[in-house]
Amino acid sequence: MTHTIVSLLPRFLPDDHYDGFRSLGDLYFWNELPDDEKARIAPTVDILFVTPQVPVNQSTLDTFPNVKMVADYGVGYDQADLTLLREKGIIFTNTPTATSGDVADFAMTLLLTASRGIPEAGHRLMRSKTIKCGMPFTRRIWGKKIGIAGLGHIGREIARRAEGFGMQVGYTNLSSVDCTYQRFDNITELARWCDYLVLAMPGGQATYHIVNEDVLEALGPEGFLINIGRGTLVDSTALVHALKTKTIACAALDVFESEPELDPAFIDCPNLIVTPHIASSTIEARRDSAIQVLENIKAFIEGKNPPCRVI
Repeated sequence: MTHTIVSLLPRFLPDDHYDGFRSLGDLYFWNELPDDEKARIAPTVDILFVTPQVPVNQSTLDTFPNVKMVADYGVGYDQADLTLLREKGIIFTNTPTATSGDVADFAMTLLLTASRGIPEAGHRLMRSKTIKCGMPFTRRIWGKKIGIAGLGHIGREIARRAEGFGMQVGYTNLSSVDCTYQRFDNITELARWCDYLVLAMPGGQATYHIVNEDVLEALGPEGFLINIGRGTLVDSTALVHALKTKTIACAALDVFESEPELDPAFIDCPNLIVTPHIASSTIEARRDSAIQVLENIKAFIEGKNPPCRVI
């Protein structure tokens, strides 16, 4: 049996990464197909290739009525209707560990960048053209308290790195976790305890705006917020207010509620560091994610249980 794999996103990987897909079936990029080809191919598609940003819902299944598997190239799946897929008997897989280390590295990069005021130091030096540029003292992280909201694959990797910096680790999680770190019942208590609040939770209804005005007030004027989870975890309006009133010291964000656009309200916040959702954007992470996707698809084709099956 020949399998038909459709990518619902444009080409974004090096071309040799797609050779593995082609070895498993006929590969098509949906955005490259003319309408008559789409009409011909859609009923034959049994495998969809998506990322966490691509909705997988009833409209998707109406377009591809015979799909049997959805392979997600990423950790999150808050845009996928898992209840619907489960009802239809459609397998859904992700790549839960391929990028964990890189995202954890980036979380610590943002934490260090914010704590040591690196962007401001660079700007001051470039403007004054002398190291006597009036850069204020910044803060060490050694011995400080890091609160991790979400102790999954990525959260655990962040904790391991924080331990290497001599930090005290606390966490909160939606479900119980077997570990020795100090657990807090809710994110408000965690924010009140820690110096650095790092968000590593998935998106979705259960975590929508989990960081609100109360949490930011609990974090306090010497607290730092780092978000490498999902933009929807944070109430953007509350965060802008907290930054402008110095309710918190600083925020460092790689993800945004308004993605793909940047909320213009953030532009006037000097105590804010932003990056364009690049925590997992390393050559190695992309390669490892592609390998994990291929392992899932290959197992499905062979009638085996995919190693990273979500449902």
